[in-house]
Amino acid sequence: MLNKLSRYVIVLLIVVVSALYLPDFFSVLFDKKIDTPRIDYSAVINEFVYHNYHGMGQIDYGDIAGNTYSEREYFQLLPFSYYATLEKWQQLPEEIEGFELSSKSIRKNSQFFRIQTKDINPPSVPIYILFEAESDYAQLRVPDDVFRLDNKIEFIDPVTNSVIEEKSERFQQAMLDAGFQFPADIVAGNPTNRKPFDEGYFITDANDDIFQLKMIKGEPECIKTGIDPGLDIRQIFVSENLRKEFYGWILTEDNKVYLIMYDGYKLKEVPTRGKDDKYAYDADEMTFRFYTYPVNRHIRISGDGFTKMIVVSNDFEYIDEHVETWTPYDKRTASIVKQFLFPFELSTYTPEKYIRLQMDYYWPRNLAGIGLSLLALVLFSRRRPWLDYVIVLLTGVFGLIGVLLVRHED
Repeated sequence: MLNKLSRYVIVLLIVVVSALYLPDFFSVLFDKKIDTPRIDYSAVINEFVYHNYHGMGQIDYGDIAGNTYSEREYFQLLPFSYYATLEKWQQLPEEIEGFELSSKSIRKNSQFFRIQTKDINPPSVPIYILFEAESDYAQLRVPDDVFRLDNKIEFIDPVTNSVIEEKSERFQQAMLDAGFQFPADIVAGNPTNRKPFDEGYFITDANDDIFQLKMIKGEPECIKTGIDPGLDIRQIFVSENLRKEFYGWILTEDNKVYLIMYDGYKLKEVPTRGKDDKYAYDADEMTFRFYTYPVNRHIRISGDGFTKMIVVSNDFEYIDEHVETWTPYDKRTASIVKQFLFPFELSTYTPEKYIRLQMDYYWPRNLAGIGLSLLALVLFSRRRPWLDYVIVLLTGVFGLIGVLLVRHED
């Protein structure tokens, strides 16, 4: 009995290891890499351009009108991206649409942010740091305390692990005076001192109202922003930039993106759809990128099998858009064959790149692999314990490998 039990424990381990590594090994052997183009928009020729990397230093440069370019010509079409190189080559244009170009002026008037799937619901420790917003030093200094925020706000001395009562009470009262209703929900900030200044935290309360909490000369400043609490906010992102155009951005449950402007916390919606909904932004599946340049703004939405780019003016007036498509992963031959061959796949990483054991089950395509595995088991040996057939029925080729490698007692 003990020998039978140990056999099936070993078989189970073989199933788990096989499910972790065999599908990946299959993909490495048979899945052909697709060269996906990088789309951009040239304010020089007012046209979408691209470069496509084929490996081994082979790169194609062109535009959607069919023209091809050398690397130097391509760089000249995108002075806001390659300004440093063009300045070194002494080929940076003097101006575009009335904007005088230099490395300094381009850097000063450019900004970028990105929303990846892993940013939506990241694992977090609900301990935060609050910088002094008007520091006496050239750089932000990491404070000596941290705070937690739920049914109340509490500042903690991490050395003694004790609550700093007086500071906690001052900030608690400031939040209550501003109209904050505990408990707090979303607490969004940018907890790094590698930024030019600090705008504190944007926090939603029990009524879904949004407040900004800062510390100025050691004293709390809590402001009710007046942002519509009915937006159904999914996440808030804060990013301090010397341009001081917007504090950050809001992602809603219906995949809309809004900038929180410095002008009285007014919201400005960033286009996420374009002319149609076919490649509309889905935060759970796609990456959203937003570029601000001196003369226009670019929105790039990337998913499995496509990249969509929308160009708007600095006043968010629509200019143009373009979509590049390719065969998505689940439509490729190797992916389809893998789903027929293997009943499921185990992975130790989520699509958001967090460590977590998870299973992708390929129903109903996996019936073909399970049927072939059962047939192979019958052909190898009819005299087997009934449990071997159950294992193969549930785990397909993984179970087949296990029961064939580990001999059973007659």
